[in-house]
Amino acid sequence: MDMHPPPAYVQTYVQLAQAGAVGEPLQITPEEPNEGAPLEPVPIKVDVSQYIPEGAVTATIVLSLTPSTGQALVYTEGSEKYGTTFKGGRSVGDIQLDGRYIYVKLYGATSFKIQYLNYRVPR
Repeated sequence: MDMHPPPAYVQTYVQLAQAGAVGEPLQITPEEPNEGAPLEPVPIKVDVSQYIPEGAVTATIVLSLTPSTGQALVYTEGSEKYGTTFKGGRSVGDIQLDGRYIYVKLYGATSFKIQYLNYRVPR
């Protein structure tokens, strides 16, 4: 015979009855986020001007993440929505460039390395 705990609404009623609050409206509030932990990772600013010419509009990079279960978002200033996502320990992708800086947000990763493979300059 399988034994299962009673459903959550029965447990809530029992808890309210013990507190003497039976008959009052029930309000369940979601858990508040941990105030000490940031909701979004802090972007890391990377200067690419020593590897890629100033006029380049895109670049192909290899992004290595540690640990390999992490992910990263690479974007230029003001275009976070249109960034490139890199998943896993080592992945290749094209990034858009608009100036000499890119930003990297790490999700589940603690560090990264960038290898620049190619770039494109408009004619």
